[in-house]
Amino acid sequence: MGKTKLVISDFHLADGQESGLLNPWENFHHDAKLAELLRYYSTDYYEDEDVELVINGDFFDLLQVRYDGGFPHEITERIGVAKLKAVLDGHPRAVQALAEFVASPGKRITVIPGNHDFELYFPACRRLFSERVCGRAEDPRMQFVVDRDHYEFDGVQIHHGMQFEAMNRFDWRRLVHVRGHEEPILNIPFGSVFILRVLNVMKEKRPYVDRVHPFSLYLMGALLFDTGFALRLIALSLWVFLDARIFALFRRPRDVSLLQTFELLLDYRAFPNFENQVRRLMQRNPHVHTVILGHTHLAKVRRFGRGRIYVNTGTWTDLISLDLARPGLSRELTYAVIEYPPEGPPTTALHAWRGYHDLWREIHY
Repeated sequence: MGKTKLVISDFHLADGQESGLLNPWENFHHDAKLAELLRYYSTDYYEDEDVELVINGDFFDLLQVRYDGGFPHEITERIGVAKLKAVLDGHPRAVQALAEFVASPGKRITVIPGNHDFELYFPACRRLFSERVCGRAEDPRMQFVVDRDHYEFDGVQIHHGMQFEAMNRFDWRRLVHVRGHEEPILNIPFGSVFILRVLNVMKEKRPYVDRVHPFSLYLMGALLFDTGFALRLIALSLWVFLDARIFALFRRPRDVSLLQTFELLLDYRAFPNFENQVRRLMQRNPHVHTVILGHTHLAKVRRFGRGRIYVNTGTWTDLISLDLARPGLSRELTYAVIEYPPEGPPTTALHAWRGYHDLWREIHY
C-alpha cells in the first residue's frame, strides 16, 4: 500500500453565501472543487492508498463570522462553537466531502489551527468539527495539533506561518485569559484584533480590501481614487492600534507588552515573505529537509540547496494582484502533495487543482 499526504491551507470558509445576496465576509466559493479533489484522492488509484489530508490553518475564517450581529473580540468557547456551527451549516457540500473522504479506507485528517480559526483550540469546537465529519466527537481518523505550533514527520515540518510574524503570533505560554473573566477567552494577537475591529468594518463597504496585494500599492491608489474610504481605513486603523496597544498598556498591563508593541510596528508586512525565516529554521534543524507553510496566501516553491525545499500552499480564495510581474485576478487552487517513494525520503510538490471542466460557474451576487 502506498502513502500520500495532501496539505491545504487558507480556504477561509465563513458562514456561507446565499445566492442573490452579498456576504462581504465570505471568501470561499469552491466547495464543489474541494469535493472533486477529495474524491480524486480517495477513489480509483487512491482507493486503497494511505492518504492523510493535512489542513494547515485558516480552513475556517471564524474571525469573519458574525455572532449576535457583531464581531466580538473577547472570544469564549461558547462563541467559538456558535461561529463554527454557522460555518459548517453554511458549507454543507464541503463538510460532506470531508465526511466521504474519511469514510474511505486508510483516509484521515490532521488539523492545525491558524490565526483565523484558532477557536479550534477549544475542545468543544474540535468535538463539533469531528462530529460533523466523522460522526463522533473523538475519532482516530481526525486529529488536531493544538499542543504545539507545527506538525512534524519524516523530515517534514508543517507550520501555518502565523508564528513567524509579530502581528499574528500567539503566545503559547498563555493561550487564554482567565483572570477577570467569567469564561476563559482566547489571548488573540493584535492581527486578529485588527481583523475584528478594522477589516471586518471596512469589508462591508469594500469586500475585496483584504485580498489585494501588495497592499501598500492599493492604499496609495485608494488615497487618489477612493480617498474617503482610504482615509477612514487609516483613521480607524490608527484608533484601534492606539486603543488596543497603547492605551491598553495602562488598562491591562498584565496582558499588553510594550516590547511586543514595538516589535509588531517594526515587523508588520501585509502578505509577508517567509523565505529567510524558513532558511534559518532549516539551519537550526538539519534533519528537516522540507518546510510547508500557508498564511501568506502567496503560493511558491523555493529550493535551498540540494534536497531542501520550501513550499507555500497559497490560498483558494481569489487574490487581486497589483504586482507588475503577475497582475490581475488569481484563482489558482493550490495544494502540496507529499509522496513516499519505495526508497529515500518523501518528496514534495506544489500542485494546482484543475478538476473537471466547468461549463458554467454560479454568480452569487
